Amino acid sequence: MRYDRMAIAPKNKNIRRTYTLSAAALTAAALTLTGCGELGALTTPGAASDVQAAVSEANPAPAAGTAPNSGTDGAPTPTPATDAPALEESPAEAPAVKDAPAKAPAVESASVESAGPAASLTPATTAGSAVSATPADEGSVVRAASTGASPAVVAAVTVQPKSAIAPQSVAAASAPARTVAVQAALTPGSYKPSASNTGVPAGTTLKAYNTSGADLVITKDGTVLDGLDIYGDIKVRAKNVTIKNSRLRGGKAIPRANTGIVDATNAAVANLVIQDSTIIPDRASYYRDGVVGHDYTSRRNHIQGTNDGLGIFNRPGGPAAANVTAEGNYIHDLTYWSNDPAHRDGTHNDGIQVQGGQNIRIVGNNVVGTSRPGPGSAPNPRGDKAGTAIMLQQNVAQLANVIVDKNWVDGGQTSINIDNGKYSKITVTLSGNKLGRNQFDFGNGSKYPVRIIKRSASNTPGLSTNRWADNLALLVEGKTGGIRYNS
Repeated sequence: MRYDRMAIAPKNKNIRRTYTLSAAALTAAALTLTGCGELGALTTPGAASDVQAAVSEANPAPAAGTAPNSGTDGAPTPTPATDAPALEESPAEAPAVKDAPAKAPAVESASVESAGPAASLTPATTAGSAVSATPADEGSVVRAASTGASPAVVAAVTVQPKSAIAPQSVAAASAPARTVAVQAALTPGSYKPSASNTGVPAGTTLKAYNTSGADLVITKDGTVLDGLDIYGDIKVRAKNVTIKNSRLRGGKAIPRANTGIVDATNAAVANLVIQDSTIIPDRASYYRDGVVGHDYTSRRNHIQGTNDGLGIFNRPGGPAAANVTAEGNYIHDLTYWSNDPAHRDGTHNDGIQVQGGQNIRIVGNNVVGTSRPGPGSAPNPRGDKAGTAIMLQQNVAQLANVIVDKNWVDGGQTSINIDNGKYSKITVTLSGNKLGRNQFDFGNGSKYPVRIIKRSASNTPGLSTNRWADNLALLVEGKTGGIRYNS
């Protein structure tokens, strides 16, 4: 994906998807994948004009025949079909593509309860529209609450073992389920994240929230979403928002453009925390990532079935700092689409994709670069191999103060890719990581656990401290040594 240009040259054949940024009316260009978002708000009841403004900003009308942004290969990115087909995605070669799929079901009434006085939720009337709510007090806790008008909105459910939550099968847990307290006490890098120690802690009782599946747009600083089973893509436009101990399902409709189940691309975002949550879309799409944006912490989340897992970049046209921490997450089994409008050879799914910015810390995660075809997709010609488990590139801005430490990384066409991109230098600390051996085989055992695009442009402190996960031997340069340079 590229955010750094306002136009895309046709020669850029590896251009990735784009996100639309509402702040300062920035329309990001397209993102590239070398070597291999929409915003949603809590307003007071009855403020119809504010709600309408939030809806229109969250769902801008694309230009005729294209999405608001351009896709890879220099071609315009088609928007999803208005009449939802039986498949999850519309074919890339379809002659006419439109926006939102299937007609939305009726939106149910709901309310939220806060630590202070009563607060309210005002659902929008169509899927994909913004749902707005305002906690009564800053820092209040938002939870679903049943009402006489629609008791079905809130249905308490107890979290099952995490392998049972996913729509795709997950390997059996290798460790006992952990409580909230035990899970929170874990030190990133000292244990290997898995389905048993990430996501919603076992035994947590969740309450269904926003069952219409419309966008949840948060504009109130200090909002907390805790212990909820949340439907709809979450658009954060506020500071100090916390989402924890929750099941995040994403929207029921196909997004009009690239976004995340949690979208943190707005200029107002600061100190967002998403932790101990299970992020698996009910409706996977090549437009729907896990968490994307800047100024957030993703901690001990279980992310599966999205297009990319985590997207990290500073805001184009904004400060140089991205200010993102990703620690203790388990990311695996992303969703492959052969008909991705952004790539002629299908989606280039990345577990974590860093595209620019300063102050980025990726520590103690388990990132497995595997993918599975989505409904209606042709098989991935690379088998279960995704694009890259951890992609480090400079599409949006030059990287600085980036630490990738003590992660377990495996799979993908490349497990860790370092690309200086349009800048003459790239500096990334890559230390103490444990690499698997299950990358795509390009022939005769040619694999890329760690791939550095240009030796002379790359400064990689700690490179010599990375090891093989199976025998803890140090990686060395060479075809079978684990570290390879393109040039």
